[in-house]
Amino acid sequence: MKYLNFKRYKFSTALKKIYLWIANFSKIYKKIDYRRYNFNKVYKYVDFRRYNFNKVYKYVDFRRYNIAKINKFFDIKKYKYIPVYIFSFTFLIFFVYLSIPIFFKYDKSFIEKICKDQNIKCYIEGRIKYTFFPSPRIKFNNLKIKDFNNKNRNLAIINDVVIKISITQLFDKRKFNFTKVELQNAEVNFDLKEFKKYKNFIEKKSISKAINLKRGEINFFEGNKKIATLRNTTIKYKPNKNIDDLVVKGNFLNDDIYVNFINKKNKSKIFILKSPKSRLFTKINIYDLESNKKNTSGDILFKKNKNRIRAVFDYKDSQIFFKHADLRSDFFTGKLAGVVKFLPFFDFNLDVDINGLNFKKLHSVLVSANKEKKRKFFRISHKINGTINLTADKIYSSYDLIRSLETQIKFSNSNILIEKLLLSMGKLGAADITGIIKNHKKFTNFNFENNIFIDNPKRFYNKFGIFSKKDLSTNLFVSGSFDLVNLNMRFNEISNGQKFKEEDVVFIEKEFNDFMLEDGYSSFFNFPNLKEFIKFVMSGTNLSNEG
Repeated sequence: MKYLNFKRYKFSTALKKIYLWIANFSKIYKKIDYRRYNFNKVYKYVDFRRYNFNKVYKYVDFRRYNIAKINKFFDIKKYKYIPVYIFSFTFLIFFVYLSIPIFFKYDKSFIEKICKDQNIKCYIEGRIKYTFFPSPRIKFNNLKIKDFNNKNRNLAIINDVVIKISITQLFDKRKFNFTKVELQNAEVNFDLKEFKKYKNFIEKKSISKAINLKRGEINFFEGNKKIATLRNTTIKYKPNKNIDDLVVKGNFLNDDIYVNFINKKNKSKIFILKSPKSRLFTKINIYDLESNKKNTSGDILFKKNKNRIRAVFDYKDSQIFFKHADLRSDFFTGKLAGVVKFLPFFDFNLDVDINGLNFKKLHSVLVSANKEKKRKFFRISHKINGTINLTADKIYSSYDLIRSLETQIKFSNSNILIEKLLLSMGKLGAADITGIIKNHKKFTNFNFENNIFIDNPKRFYNKFGIFSKKDLSTNLFVSGSFDLVNLNMRFNEISNGQKFKEEDVVFIEKEFNDFMLEDGYSSFFNFPNLKEFIKFVMSGTNLSNEG
């Protein structure tokens, strides 16, 4: 018969009688007051020196007794299994103790109440059962957790759930001490628009139990639009009295990532992000939590290949204020300061001061990149919006045509706006460029307007090897569109006070594409090519005359 013919009410009744007997004995024990009895008064009347125990010992001669005759009445071999019996009995008692929760009734409301206590709505579609192997635990399937921001949407769907129970207090399921929660094959959905609400909800709750998730999938949405997915996710959360430790591993955009969040309560918070394949490393320390929870300070270290940012910042009202930061890469070294905003949307305004820009290395990267890499080089996510004020005091190149630059760059909806790019050519002159890099699925074009100012025509002639000197206009305006991926130039207008003739513009455009873009970026940034192009154009058109 099921459960060894024990009915649940019989077993619980026996337990209640045992508890009642223990309670009655404790009441009697409490009524005995040992302080009322002074045992020292009794001890003083007992003088063991009055008794000569030697006289007693002489009548006891152990040699008179044959121990061997006594041993024959006791067969030691019969008792060699006593340890086995004791162990078996102990194991049986322990087994019975672990089996007690099997007789309890587990309905879905038992688990749903736990969710309700945390202000979370959850539903169980599978069957709930108890097992004590390999440790006491409750198992069930198909758990659905409703999004606390949107009750019509599931925050998580979990196929397999295991709740581990402490070995103590197994007599009463109401006193179960849950020690750990294990989740497997879970799908979690986060709406990034509700990020602030998620953050506020988590901060109000104190999760005191360890949580493990295996083989999970975390989806990130913006409303109903799916943005990205973290696949093959593993999550380990270990709470402690002083430190909470959260580790997340998964695959994001075909790259493995590792995230570690350490909360040293009322002291500091540490955030670490690693991506071995991308050679990405980020570490953020946040401190001064106890003095002011709204305004905090911290430092950040960001590494990507050989590029590095190390900064000290203040955090206030969902904004990061960079007080000072050091920048280092293959192309430049410099300083950074400014503000990054996260709410109500991501935005930034940064001042970047570069000590020296190595244009030679930048040129090498552009030349060696294939078509797809060139496309990605100028592609900016539509989520990145903000302004960078950039200055470069020194530019290192083979022919030192451009000595320094100053510009303001704005990122808006995947487009890059060049508000103002000033190029200094030393005593030769200067140039300014404004324009926009527009990203499309099929092309990436730079639409621009360019003014070139020649301060010293004699230096210009010498620099470009022009010996048949003509009267050169000191101001030239050029507008057009440059395909940054397929490398093709289109000139809309050229003028030196008056517009050039259309046939002259077409001629210059053709020669530019032939001379400057013959070998892609390699010839585009090659000064000898530029020199030959200008010499040829000046010999083929009368740049000094009005069109």
